[in-house]
Amino acid sequence: MKRKILFYVALLSLISMQLAFSQVKFNGWWQSNLYVWESLNENQYWNYYQGLQFRVGPESNSNTYLNTYFRLAYRADLAKWEERVHNVYYHQTFGKNYSFRLGRQFIYHGVINGTVDALKLSGRLGKNLRVHLLGGVEAPYNRELKIQQSDKGSVMGAYALYRFQSRSSIDVSYVHKERNSELYWQQTGATILGYFSEHIYYYARFDYNLLKDSYQTLRGRLTYYQNKWSLTAEYNSMKPRIFEDSFFNIFVINPYNQIRAAVDYKFTSFNLGLQLLHTVYNAADYYILFKDDKDFRVVGTIGHNRYGSFGLIYQTGYAIDNYGYFADLRYDFLSNLSVRFFNSYYNYERASINIGQDALSFMAGLSYKFNRLLMIDGEVQQSANNIYKNDVRGLFRVTYLFGY
Repeated sequence: MKRKILFYVALLSLISMQLAFSQVKFNGWWQSNLYVWESLNENQYWNYYQGLQFRVGPESNSNTYLNTYFRLAYRADLAKWEERVHNVYYHQTFGKNYSFRLGRQFIYHGVINGTVDALKLSGRLGKNLRVHLLGGVEAPYNRELKIQQSDKGSVMGAYALYRFQSRSSIDVSYVHKERNSELYWQQTGATILGYFSEHIYYYARFDYNLLKDSYQTLRGRLTYYQNKWSLTAEYNSMKPRIFEDSFFNIFVINPYNQIRAAVDYKFTSFNLGLQLLHTVYNAADYYILFKDDKDFRVVGTIGHNRYGSFGLIYQTGYAIDNYGYFADLRYDFLSNLSVRFFNSYYNYERASINIGQDALSFMAGLSYKFNRLLMIDGEVQQSANNIYKNDVRGLFRVTYLFGY
């Protein structure tokens, strides 16, 4: 309860500050969620989630601002309040080419991926080269408002992106992580993408694990565009992200390899799609049930710009033959009132039980907007499978957008 009080005091203080200083620009959103559900033993529970995202800075200078998003939650099954600070950082831009961010932030630059409490320096060197430098510590896994000591998870990284004149670009990145003064994650990577011609797009990525002395990710994609058609061929080979000091390093885990082909066709307001995916799981020896097994899937979809999409799925391989469908539909009754409907069915077979089983899910929701600032959503969710014969849940959400 103390954390809840502090949360609201902080909110009121921020609002009071922005009202007192008319030259301060303040915008963001405030969202409340109430989630009602039932456990396996048929006990009724409700969870409450309160989120706040805002950006505040001088009205006359958009290059300086404080940005943050944090959430307060009450978990009825645990009977306690929890808070999570996902980001809170100060941003400053100098001229047109240089900037820095200090604080908790999510980083996704090549092999640098995750939430950190750090300083990020960014700069444009010349016309086409962009560079980012990062140094700090990893954020706590539960995102509590706490900065870890450097010996529990320091992070350093660098990223450089160069854009060519031909609508192509190449980037290189490096990340270095230490815990208890020992190196447990070190990667480098490169990505190149662009157009061979007006109709052919290419993408290639290679990540290398320096500690394992082997590749981490190998991905390539080639797409051909022609009027209303597009054809895509893609190859993926990936290994799990297992840190050097992880328990799972006692196992030898091989990558999975996947080939994907897709075709899309657009006409009027509709879009037709067909995907073929062939995956070789090639797991380690201790996964005897799945060793060197293959999976082949066919996914066909039809979508409409206004009303949503419908798809059929066929899968064969180690899981024998399985079929399924999904429908994600929406309809706007008025400019501010809309309804959404989702339904899916899939039959599957667990590795330990060679018996076919069914999984069914359903969702119906209603959304209403007041003057583009206040949005109210309600959903009824239902699912049924071999474990939950009839699992019904409810979600009520209120979102308020503000700006001063």
